[in-house]
Amino acid sequence: MNSGAIKEKLAYLGISAPELAQLLDVNIRTVQRWISGSIEIPMSAERALEAWTSLQSFGLPWRPDGDHFLSPYDMKRQVELHQQNSIELADIIKKVKDRGGAAAPWVVSLSTKRATLEKMWVSFYILPNGSFSPQSYGRSDKEIDINRDKELIEDAFFSIAEAIAIARKKQIEAKWDVVNA
Repeated sequence: MNSGAIKEKLAYLGISAPELAQLLDVNIRTVQRWISGSIEIPMSAERALEAWTSLQSFGLPWRPDGDHFLSPYDMKRQVELHQQNSIELADIIKKVKDRGGAAAPWVVSLSTKRATLEKMWVSFYILPNGSFSPQSYGRSDKEIDINRDKELIEDAFFSIAEAIAIARKKQIEAKWDVVNA
């Protein structure tokens, strides 16, 4: 693994060099040398970073300094649920795109993880793989009726996916030198 790949993985995982040093129980200067390319990263540390990145890409949060909440069966089930969520969201987004995009002007806040349309809102979780998981929705003007609001909720999902894609594109462009270093 070269220094550019290490920088890319740190950016993807959202951790700093000092945090990586602490998590892998090595000196910060060692991690800095890996990043600068002056010394080679050991295979064990490289494998840990690869495994961590793989888990992150499946949307499974993991840190080497923590205890595991999920059994291997539960982890497999979580991966299946994430895959199903991705397929269903992709179908909804394609459906909205095919009908010409969101008909309603949803305002998406990635910081509060909430999309709003007048007196209606949809909350969501952003997943590390660039997707999201809807959390809940509500209205302050009427009773909740998911069948009545289905198209509006689908528009919200489309708008959320667009907002995340735009933010990720900006993030990648801003860190282009890190990714290609």
